[in-house]
Parts: sequence; structure tokens; C-alpha cells
Amino acid sequence: MQLDRTEIVIRQRATLELFDLSLIVLRKHIKSIMLTSALLGIPLLVVDVLMTQWMLGEDAYLVAEDLESPRFAMRSRQAFHLIMLYALQFPLISLPTTVFLGNQVFFESVSVREIVAKLVPIAGRVILVLGVLRLGLVCLVFELFVDRTLLWDWGFEFWMLGVLGFLCFAIRAGWPYAPEILGLELCPLATRAPGEISYRQRSRGLHSLLMADHVSRFTGSVMVAFLIGLMLLAAILFCQGTLTGDWLWNDWINLLALPAILWVVGMFLAVFRFLTYLDTRIRLEGWEIELRLKAEATRLRPAPVMLEVGDNSREEAVVS
Repeated sequence: MQLDRTEIVIRQRATLELFDLSLIVLRKHIKSIMLTSALLGIPLLVVDVLMTQWMLGEDAYLVAEDLESPRFAMRSRQAFHLIMLYALQFPLISLPTTVFLGNQVFFESVSVREIVAKLVPIAGRVILVLGVLRLGLVCLVFELFVDRTLLWDWGFEFWMLGVLGFLCFAIRAGWPYAPEILGLELCPLATRAPGEISYRQRSRGLHSLLMADHVSRFTGSVMVAFLIGLMLLAAILFCQGTLTGDWLWNDWINLLALPAILWVVGMFLAVFRFLTYLDTRIRLEGWEIELRLKAEATRLRPAPVMLEVGDNSREEAVVS
């Protein structure tokens, strides 16, 4: 690995530049990003759809029969649940893509099998931080307690998916780089050796000084993601109307199109967050200078050569 030879030029960038660069990186590595985002994204999206599809059944429509448009109400409810579940799961879903991008930036291509091998040893801390503390997997448990006999369950849908979800997003806006700290820097949850940096210490050092920038970039990325999702939804409805003559929102939009849109939007957001992580390290730590110094130190390191000893034996020596 040549630390001063990177696919992405290591320098500070403005937020608009990072949006443009995200599209370029996504276009160049679309196949690999699709595969890595599908590792956890597709299984979790399937689970999300299976756990929320009851809202599109006849029994659910009967619950909303007093409304003027019960089908629209229940489809909107299912869409809200699906979007909330995916948004809470996104840091966990994007972790394999983050690992891929972290290696690819140094021209170190890794296969899906190698990415899985890198994630298995850290699975425990990933599940604890991204799955439990940041509600990536806990949100699935919340779905089990939604009362199916009510039009709107204030006990769980409002407080658990609404208020608690908002607090989770607020934390993520100020402290967005948990996947990078866990998946790329491999920081443990607790230090065991002298000089080792824990996840909490690294998170504090990486987030505290630029929190306002993190929040503004998170807000901007959410707005761009919303526009991309809206554009894709409009394109799907147009194709559906052109091919079938049905221009209305139907159950298949909820069950197939919306999960696909969330998956595509998630790929863009994963790339953008990774690029903002690089930019944050450059601004806080002078990372481009650090890489150059490490690269020069590697080149100046004595190289091992092979010297013949005796007739047929060889011994490794170092030319100093």
C-alpha cells in the first residue's frame, strides 16, 4: 500500500464538492457499492417489509374504514414505518460499503468475502453500538409491540419511532462517524493496552470540534437524499403509468419500489458520509501530511536482501 498514492486526492473540500465527488465515486464503483450495500441492506429491508406488510392487509383497512381514504392512510403508515426502520438501520447497513471505500481509496481492492472476514472479528462491538445503542436492530423489536387494532398507536409509533427516532437522528447528526471508527480504525470499546484508543475517546476527538459542521452536512445530505428519493419515485410512477395505465400509488410501490429507492439513496449517503469522514480527518489532523510522512518513512526503511551463505543455503540480511 502506497500511502501517498490515493484514488481520491486527499485535500479539504467544501460540502458541494463532496456531493459532486460522491456521485463520481458512486458511478465509478457502482457494482462494488451495490454488492457491499446489499450484504446487510437487502436482508434487513426484506425483514422490514415482512414486519410492516400487515398494514396493507384487509384487516388494517377495516381499522381505518372511518376515514375518507383508508387505503391511502394505511399505505402512508406503512411507508413511514419502512422509512424510519431503514433510517435507523442505515449506519449498520452502510458498514460493509465503508470498509470497501476505506480500502479502495488506497487502490486496495477487497472482495466481498474479504470484507466479511474483516467484519466478523468486530461483530460484537458493531452490534452493540450500531444495533443496540443506535437502535439499528432494536427498532425491529419495537415493531412487534405496535397495536394492530388501532389506527395509530401513540404508545409505540409516536414515542418509540417518533420521539426516540428523532433523538437518535440528532445524535447521529453530531456524531456521524461510528461506522468509520469501528470498521476502519478498529477502535475497541475499552482499551486493553497502553496507547490504545477506545471508541469513546476516538469519537470525542473526531466529533467535538466540528460538531456544527457535522450537523449542517447531515442536514444537507438528508435534503439531497429526499430529493433523490422523490425523483426516483416520480420516475417509477411514470413508468408504471406509461406501461400499465395505472398512475396511482398502489401496494406494490410500498412493497417493492420504496425499498429499492431506500437502498439506492442509502448507497449515495454511505459514499457521502465516508468522504466527509476523510475531510474531517484532513481538517482536524492534517491527514494528507501524515500520509506523505508515513509514505516517505516506508521508502527510507532498509530493504531486506538475500545473501548466499555456503553452497546452497540462503540467509536474509538487511542492507543498512
